[in-house]
Amino acid sequence: MIVAVEIPRFALHIALRVAKRTADTSIALGPQPGDPNVIGLCSAEAERNGLAPGLRVGEALARCPHLELVVPDPGATAVAAEQVTTALERIGAGIQVDASGTWLFESSGLERLHGGIEGVIRQTRAAIPVGLDVRIGVAPTLFSALQAARHAQRRVPLHLSDETAATFLAPLDATLLPLADTDHTALGHLGIHTIGQFAALPRTSVVERFGLDGLRAWHCAHGSDTARVQPRVPPQPIEAALHFPESVGALPALHAAARMLIGQIAQAAYSRGATIRSITLRAWIVDGGSWTRTITLRQASTQLDRLLTAALPSLAEVSGPVDTLVIRVDASGTAEGTQLAFAEPGDAQRRRQIHEAIRQISGTHGDDAILRTAAFEPWSRLPERQWALVPYDASNSPEHSA
Repeated sequence: MIVAVEIPRFALHIALRVAKRTADTSIALGPQPGDPNVIGLCSAEAERNGLAPGLRVGEALARCPHLELVVPDPGATAVAAEQVTTALERIGAGIQVDASGTWLFESSGLERLHGGIEGVIRQTRAAIPVGLDVRIGVAPTLFSALQAARHAQRRVPLHLSDETAATFLAPLDATLLPLADTDHTALGHLGIHTIGQFAALPRTSVVERFGLDGLRAWHCAHGSDTARVQPRVPPQPIEAALHFPESVGALPALHAAARMLIGQIAQAAYSRGATIRSITLRAWIVDGGSWTRTITLRQASTQLDRLLTAALPSLAEVSGPVDTLVIRVDASGTAEGTQLAFAEPGDAQRRRQIHEAIRQISGTHGDDAILRTAAFEPWSRLPERQWALVPYDASNSPEHSA
């Protein structure tokens, strides 16, 4: 079974906590300096007044004159999300962070540890910090687990079985299916508005009209998709911060501070025998809110010039005077990965390296990043019907099954 944890309006909830406000009024995330003049996540009261993310601020105020705007705080949101992820990993789960406010993990291996699926759910709820509106869905597939969490009631986990998943999904809106916007438009023109209607279409017709994405969505609609949770590799964080005695807005000053912090971090990583895989820069703005960017390196490294080249250009995006600059890195890379080989690697080692590269690319860019051919209708006279492109699953390789 797959467990999905959803915290609705996560970024809004964290921004309200920072601002010491409550969500029982019409309130929404406002735009940050330099961003489009539209509102972000809205409270339930604001949605009842006809507001939705993406509305221009003027139109939102016209619909709801008493609307309050709160400054987004992506830095605090990222910190809170990492705290939730770490707490869930402490119960033994391998976590896939699906989006801001959504976490996924497989319960196999945990059920014996915690006394069945009910025990896993109890441990999950206990791991979430108090005050967050958590929703939990349990289902046999990734797509159905996500939908179960999004439709679960507060404090009442929604548990679907193999038999009930398709029945639960059938009345839901077809726009929830993982298809491109153009495909959703085409479904609307065909009069298909629910997942059940899409599931009733013949499989071959879906493939002809929507291709591989349509076939994947068709399996999702039947509650039979084979997508697997892709747990993250727990990071090995190193963090350094600088609190300015007076606010800093000049880019050269931010660059100088970042050089000093990254130099300290690179030295700390080198002393551990580790290398840096990603860099997260966070700046707390004087007037409230924060700015954050994460840069993933092509190759893990502790070379200062390479780290600075990757990180410094992003600081030009900071939109206001800064009173605190924080740099956090994931130092989970190994030094061996950057060393030259003394001899040519053998075939087995080369295959392991290839499969690891495929796994990392798929984890970063999605299952469609690397595809392979598979027999689809080998009896067909049309070559394009005989074969189909499907995601390459490195976990099924001989190296992984050995």
